Amino acid sequence: MKVRKIFLTAIIPLLSACTLLSGETVSEAAAVPAPSLEQIAPDVWVHKSYANIASYGLVLSQGLVIKTKEGIVLVDTAWTNDDTEELLNLVDQKLGTDPDMAIVTHAHQDKMGGVPALNKHGIGGRAHPLTNQDAPARSLSPTTYSILEHQDKENLMGWTENGIDHDGPITVYYPGPGHTHDNIVVYHAPTKVLFVGCLIRPGNSNSLGNTEDADLSQWAQSVHNVATTFPEAEIIVPSHASAGERALLDHTITLVEAANAQ
Repeated sequence: MKVRKIFLTAIIPLLSACTLLSGETVSEAAAVPAPSLEQIAPDVWVHKSYANIASYGLVLSQGLVIKTKEGIVLVDTAWTNDDTEELLNLVDQKLGTDPDMAIVTHAHQDKMGGVPALNKHGIGGRAHPLTNQDAPARSLSPTTYSILEHQDKENLMGWTENGIDHDGPITVYYPGPGHTHDNIVVYHAPTKVLFVGCLIRPGNSNSLGNTEDADLSQWAQSVHNVATTFPEAEIIVPSHASAGERALLDHTITLVEAANAQ
């Protein structure tokens, strides 16, 4: 089992956060909880990490760890390199090895702030080409590969585009712009778990959160594209709140339409 040195998480500027939820903030002086894993389906865990966002407090971010017979996939890193090291240690404790590959869902720090830690441990990260293009301007490290290069284990990951579903237990889909112009979602067919990142808003939210990089004109259509592409998905996992049901998709569309009406 690997032992990794962990350091304290620094306060992170608001610019790097995807969202902020009412009821999820505390004083900036509060201790930052360590990353954790929570199993939500057979061979699927949600990983949680936190950061103190300047002037707002503690913010949760989530991703997935998926075990398949072909390998282990990490979806999104923790907020920072240090927390990603801690997360990799948790995965090693739980599953006995590091992930075989990682998928990053868009170019914000809560999703890819730990890419250098992936590189350090030889875990090939993959992201949409737009994500890797945007990363340096946001002081983030691009992943090793583009998802479109298909440089992954045979039959481990499929890429869905224009309604074409390539074989694989894990399917990555680009639905169009929304929270960002590069946001993708990740689907695990065996458990019907759909990780929607920051494209989909939590059920208790009454706003779209951080819209600095958003495309409000396309967001609702992109959510509709997700709904029609994965009609069998049952467990919807957003970045910043507990997993929910498909009603989260409709809720997000309602919030987008309300924002556009203002």
